[in-house]
Amino acid sequence: MIKRPPALTIVIGIIFALFLGRLMQLQLVEGAKYARMSIDNAAKTFLEPAPRGIIYDRYGKVLVENQPIFYVQVLPHILAAKSESTQARILNELSRLMGEKIELKVSANEPIIIKDNIPLETALKIEEKKQELEGVVVSTRAVRRYPFGANLSHVLGYIGEIEARELDKLKEDGYRLGDILGKDGIEKYYDREIRGVDGGKKIEVDVYGTPKRILEDVESVPGADVKLTIDLEMQEAVEKALGGRAGAALVMDARSGEILALASHPNYDPNIFLEPLEEETWRRLERAGNPFMNRGLALYPPGSTFKVVTLAAALEEGLAKPDEIINCPGYYQINDRVAHCWLTSGHGKISVMEGLIWSCDVVFFELGRRVGPDRLAKYARKFGLGERTGIDLPQEKKGTIPTRDWKKNYLNEAWYEGDSINYGIGQGFVRVTPLQMAVMYAAIANGQVLKPFVVKEIIDRNDKIIYKNNYQSTGDMPISLPNLLLMRKALREVIRRGTGVVASVPGLPAAGKTGTAENPGKAHAWFVCFAPYDNPEIVIVAFVEHGEHGDRVTASIARDILIWYKENRLQKSYAEEKPEGQYILHGKYKTPYYVKRKTEETAGESTE
Repeated sequence: MIKRPPALTIVIGIIFALFLGRLMQLQLVEGAKYARMSIDNAAKTFLEPAPRGIIYDRYGKVLVENQPIFYVQVLPHILAAKSESTQARILNELSRLMGEKIELKVSANEPIIIKDNIPLETALKIEEKKQELEGVVVSTRAVRRYPFGANLSHVLGYIGEIEARELDKLKEDGYRLGDILGKDGIEKYYDREIRGVDGGKKIEVDVYGTPKRILEDVESVPGADVKLTIDLEMQEAVEKALGGRAGAALVMDARSGEILALASHPNYDPNIFLEPLEEETWRRLERAGNPFMNRGLALYPPGSTFKVVTLAAALEEGLAKPDEIINCPGYYQINDRVAHCWLTSGHGKISVMEGLIWSCDVVFFELGRRVGPDRLAKYARKFGLGERTGIDLPQEKKGTIPTRDWKKNYLNEAWYEGDSINYGIGQGFVRVTPLQMAVMYAAIANGQVLKPFVVKEIIDRNDKIIYKNNYQSTGDMPISLPNLLLMRKALREVIRRGTGVVASVPGLPAAGKTGTAENPGKAHAWFVCFAPYDNPEIVIVAFVEHGEHGDRVTASIARDILIWYKENRLQKSYAEEKPEGQYILHGKYKTPYYVKRKTEETAGESTE
């Protein structure tokens, strides 16, 4: 009979086998892993932030750069090794050199920043005494500098330390507590490309945290440089034209969608974020009226600048003819409601096209009623309104292009004809951004809806282009060529002899539209135009909050920009308006078309 081992022996054997197996796993299978972890536990990592990339305008002028600043650090592990009297001597001497009392408990292991952004003179004095100041180090780091201050602040943005809510979203992308990142503008939108890759040193420390040797030294990789579409000189001219008025002014290349200038007021100086903001600085910014809002991408009622949508829809749907006569007695009655034209005495009997030239509200009350909300929305969206343009900047708003269903869903109300007549003149529920208006008028100028952009290309440190923004069309014009040319000619007459005559610049033919948008308080003022008329290069949008009169305030802003453009950027071949305008259209209109100059007798005629 075979004698069985006792149960206790079996249990001990199993336990021993498990321990042996676990030991073999730790030593043989996972030995390298735990060796690395052991080194990491006995090491401290000191990060060296990568310098951010430089930002240039389209001609290579520096818009954002890095500026070295000096700061003073104390290395506690060195200072702690000294006697108390020596520590006191070092801190007293440092206090004398810096001109302020330095008190410090040297119980920490990692470097302690005593003061940031010290003057060069102070840094030199400390360096001269470094033999006597053991454990005190003067270091440098790069900070962002914006040479042109508040100019371009809404395009460039600013940087700051990462916040908890931002870290929650970005930690999976490698962002860490204490990181500096873009907070607005280009700095934010392209932060991953601009920020580079941090370097640093991994240093072995003993049980007391004292450094022993450098385990790893990794150089930081500077961020990529960014070349914008912005023309700095034009930007300065646009800023000057807008002046101190609250609003926005922008210039877009009508052929490519490149943003050449974008000003928004009130603005702010990004350089103020080099140091923590004082309470008074914050109060001053708050009193300025939300300077961090990019008004070029914010929402407003478009007023009469929207009338081109109403006219396009009416012509395309066969609900009006260009030469149709409508009587304007100065008011428009619908049921029990009386809506007044801006010209209270009335325009009298006026054609539909002349109604656009003189911005007759009665004409567009009638057209808005005929077209109705859903068809107006259809054409507005085809022009790029009510949707984000996709510009490479934060803060862009979508807008509101209402329909019957929209009003039912959002307001739980039926649509009334009174809503339609408001819609026809760009009032009521419709909201757009100045940038969307630039996109729409560029489509009228050149035949296709463009995606605007502000970054031309991004170049890494090896001069390799790692990103390039190209011309991109998001759709063709939603109207036929004959109707498009009719609208273009009417817009030309707006500036030649209509409500936009203030924007007329001799030698630079332009076409555009005034707008005065009612809202609580004083009305907003708009002016949108493109030039040169016979071969459009640029679109200008000028918008002033509570500016009241688009035919004066914003038309004057656009005029000043047109004058600068003529004197500084316009090709000489456009110095005089030709007897026959040549329209260079794109998209579905691939072939150049030639149209006779508008006269009262030939209004509406076109030839290929």
